[in-house]
Amino acid sequence: MDGESLYCSNCETQIKNDDEYCSHCGLILFEEKKCYLHKENEAQGICLICLKLCCDKCGRLINNVFLCNEHNEYEIIEGMARVYGSNNSMEIRYYAEILEKEALHPFVYSRQSISEPFSLPTTALFGAETNDYIPYEHKLMLPLKEVLEAEKILEPLINDLS
Repeated sequence: MDGESLYCSNCETQIKNDDEYCSHCGLILFEEKKCYLHKENEAQGICLICLKLCCDKCGRLINNVFLCNEHNEYEIIEGMARVYGSNNSMEIRYYAEILEKEALHPFVYSRQSISEPFSLPTTALFGAETNDYIPYEHKLMLPLKEVLEAEKILEPLINDLS
């Protein structure tokens, strides 16, 4: 297979002959691997957060990324996972700086949803008053392989604020 390009059958990322799994989506490529929990089952993928081999009972593709059941609740955007969110941009940037000092690669993602200027509160269904403004969240995102390390660093800081 020299000179021949190989591609993942799931995400079409170029892979090497000796890759055991696709580093982009977590799909097991060639060799038969067994699930870390159900030793009798063949692994379908590797969780890109904890790197555990998982069968279809223990994990699945979420947004085209294979995650174990323990980590499948993470919001995934462009190969990064949300580890923390806040409407306070200074708080998010502070946490990002801390993670950068630990040689991690945080990314702050924010999307603003702005209502029409000077809109007056209106009555929505069920009589609730609203001005149709949806607050935005700043998301602290990290590459999947850095999520667990980032959470260990951030957990004591976030718990101190609670």
